[in-house]
Amino acid sequence: MQASKTKSGSAEAKSNGKPEKEKKGGTPPTPKDSKPRKPAVPKASAAHGTPRSAEKSPGSADRKVPTPKAAARLTTPPEKQGKPGKPPQEQQSAKPPQELQAQLAAVQEELMKAKEQLVEKEKEKGKVCEELERAKKVADEANAKLQEAEKFPAAESDVESVQRKLESMQSQQEADADVLRSTVEQLEKARYELADAIDAKNEALSQVDDAIRASEVKAKEIELLTTEVKRLKELVDTKMDGKTRKTAERIQKLEAENSTLKLELEKAKAAEKKVVELERIVNELKSDIDYAKTSGSKSQQLADEWQKKAQLLEVRLEEADQSNVLKSESWNSVMEELDSTSSLLRDKESKVAALQDKVRFLEDKVARQKEEMDLWGERANAAEKEATDLWAEVEGLRSKLHAAEEKMEALNGDKYASSEIEILTEQKNQLADELEASKDELDKVKKAMEGLASALQEMSVESREAQEKYLLKQDEIERAQAQVEELSTSLKNAKENYEVMIDEANYENVCLTKSVERLEAEAKSAHEEWHSKELSFVSSIKNSEEKIVAIRVQMDRTLELVKDKENENTELQEKMQHLEAQLLEANKIRQEARAETMQWKEKLLDKENELQNIKQENDDLLAKESAASEKIKDLSSQIANAKDGTIDCNTKEENNEKGDTEDDDEPVVVVAKMWENSKSADYDSSKEKENDGDSQVDLESNKGDATVDSSGLHSTKNSGSTSPTKHQQHKKKPLLKRFSGLLKKKSEN
Repeated sequence: MQASKTKSGSAEAKSNGKPEKEKKGGTPPTPKDSKPRKPAVPKASAAHGTPRSAEKSPGSADRKVPTPKAAARLTTPPEKQGKPGKPPQEQQSAKPPQELQAQLAAVQEELMKAKEQLVEKEKEKGKVCEELERAKKVADEANAKLQEAEKFPAAESDVESVQRKLESMQSQQEADADVLRSTVEQLEKARYELADAIDAKNEALSQVDDAIRASEVKAKEIELLTTEVKRLKELVDTKMDGKTRKTAERIQKLEAENSTLKLELEKAKAAEKKVVELERIVNELKSDIDYAKTSGSKSQQLADEWQKKAQLLEVRLEEADQSNVLKSESWNSVMEELDSTSSLLRDKESKVAALQDKVRFLEDKVARQKEEMDLWGERANAAEKEATDLWAEVEGLRSKLHAAEEKMEALNGDKYASSEIEILTEQKNQLADELEASKDELDKVKKAMEGLASALQEMSVESREAQEKYLLKQDEIERAQAQVEELSTSLKNAKENYEVMIDEANYENVCLTKSVERLEAEAKSAHEEWHSKELSFVSSIKNSEEKIVAIRVQMDRTLELVKDKENENTELQEKMQHLEAQLLEANKIRQEARAETMQWKEKLLDKENELQNIKQENDDLLAKESAASEKIKDLSSQIANAKDGTIDCNTKEENNEKGDTEDDDEPVVVVAKMWENSKSADYDSSKEKENDGDSQVDLESNKGDATVDSSGLHSTKNSGSTSPTKHQQHKKKPLLKRFSGLLKKKSEN
């Protein structure tokens, strides 16, 4: 008893789907007449499918043996049972072969544990069966004792011993009932544990199926990897072709750049040649500028000479004044001779007219010279314009030379003008001399005619006219001086113009020097650029060579990676083969486990049927014991009444004997009925064992066995209650014969 309780406690500790009350104190014993309550359905049963209906009893012969297909249908994966199954790709990607091996090992361990638990349950069931056999033996002994008590009903001591034994039997039966209840609870717990183990096995099988799927997916992934490796090889080949093409294109580009650099070098050389030519031109321009400077200095010298000539003219005018004084002295001598003077005056008048003609001629010459000066000014302006045009045109170096030649011609023209001016000055000097002479003569005439007023009035008028003419001559001389001044101013203007031209030439020289410097800087920059381009070209060639080396290194690496990938693929294929072998072994183990589970199911069904039969027998025994105890009490009361009836008179002995026989017949009949009931119960239990040995139960029906057990108990009680009546109807006649024989024996005694 204690061992069974400890085992039941351990089974309760192992079970996970039980409530806390059952774990702590166990289920209370069910009463005889009340129906057993349904145990709490575990989580695994709720997860797996339909619970077993209460209408089906374990003893029903309509159930069929579950085929492997039905078992496969029962062990549906969690994806079809309402559980949201994970997508296979995620599971397969998340489960490498090592995890699959670990899961397979865990599943194998769980299967070993389930087998050990099943072995323990078999041992417990064997012990329970032994206890049940012992209870059967005790019940048989009790029945034998009851039969003996029926044979000797008159012995009160035997009756009391029988009562005591019956009480002890009742206590033992109650203890056996408690043991049976505890065993039933343990069996229910074992069922729950088996259900959990089956769930674990189903999960393991689903995991194995997932592993198979994962292996299939891995195989597909390996195929994809092989295709990717091929694609990578093709890409590498294409990349290598593309890179070779790119390198060829780069080499062509570099050659084109080299050709462009060569062209730029040729251009730079041509630019250097142009720079040399420009330097030569600049030198020529510098020489022209020097010549222009010398010409400017010559013009300044000419201006100085003109100033000196003006000073000489002033000196000559003073000399003319002195000559006029001398002429006045000579005029005094001339006054002495009036006739000679008149003739001389006429001559002088003629001379004055000639002088006037000469003055007019000089005026015409001065006008012509003015016109020539204007022409020369226009020519100077044209020369200035031409000079500006020539200086504006860089390419017109020849025009600059022509301008320099024109400048030289202009200088020669200035020299010619200066020579003409000298001639004019000489003529003016001559005229001044003549005027001085005329003045002297007039002075002499005045001095001669001072005494002769009347005679010399006409001469005075003529002298006045001569003076007026002289004044006019002076005005003309002043005009000539003004013209000379104008010529000097024009010379100054020409000097200024030449200075401006020199400044412009200097400015152009500076600009040319700057342009030369700029061209030199450009040549230097072009040389530097060419040098930098050469360096960049060399560096680009080096970089291209380095890139080619790097590409070769990358190709070697890619080839090594491809080899590594091929090795990995071979390793993965080996692993896949190993996994396939393991999966085949797992499938074999699964099939063996299924066969074992089917065997265990059959054994469990047999044990359940035996337990149900034992329960029915116990219930029948309890009912028989209660009926026997009541009838024993009736017998004891009847025996007491019989003893009291023997004291009465002899006349009433026959009636008492009749009553005793009737009273004796009643307990004998009752005991006989009890014996027949026990035999009929044994007969029915043997039939039920034969009928129940043919029935088997499905896997999912194990989860609702508690409800089925309750229904089975009620059905067996009903069958037990109905079966004795049938046997009593069949066996009334031989029993009556036996009881009549017993009555005859008693009457003889």
